[in-house]
Amino acid sequence: MRPQRAFTIVELLVTIALVAITLALVAPSFQNLILVSRLKGINQQLVTDLQLARTEAVGRNTLLRLAFFDNSGMTCYTLYTVPPTSSARCDCRLGVGAACSTAGAGATEVRTVQVERSLSVQVVPAEGIDPAFAYDPVTGGIKSIPSDDFIGPLAAFTIFTKLDDSRWLRTTVAPTGRPSVCGSVASLGAPAC
Repeated sequence: MRPQRAFTIVELLVTIALVAITLALVAPSFQNLILVSRLKGINQQLVTDLQLARTEAVGRNTLLRLAFFDNSGMTCYTLYTVPPTSSARCDCRLGVGAACSTAGAGATEVRTVQVERSLSVQVVPAEGIDPAFAYDPVTGGIKSIPSDDFIGPLAAFTIFTKLDDSRWLRTTVAPTGRPSVCGSVASLGAPAC
């Protein structure tokens, strides 16, 4: 009969210690991978929603608007319609299904997206611009939100999906209404800006 072989307590402790050290070294990289994947996913949803808005504007034969908001708990945006000369804005901070509840008669919420700050990702328009724009139903291009019955064309509209100041994706909606994406670094899955 052969004697059975087993691990000694010392061998088992050494193995556990090596596994723990390896996990401690890998965990930060894994956390970064999760954050970057989340950033890419949220930005891809934004691009899909921009394409949806353009299509819906043409399909509904009305201006389809997007408005961006934020507060201490989230960043968000809403796709919506209101009567053509109205400057009312739906507010995504009110929640999905309630974003247009204070915008007045004729306001219709198409889609609302809220990104909780606990996810470490923000979706915000470029600083210094009106945080809203509209898609024209005839051309598919972008326009400013009406003010005093004036709806002017826009040169472009820029939205940042970002983790921090060094890791972000920039989505630029061209005057034609088509979005394009570039990143702060090429490793984020888009060409570097």
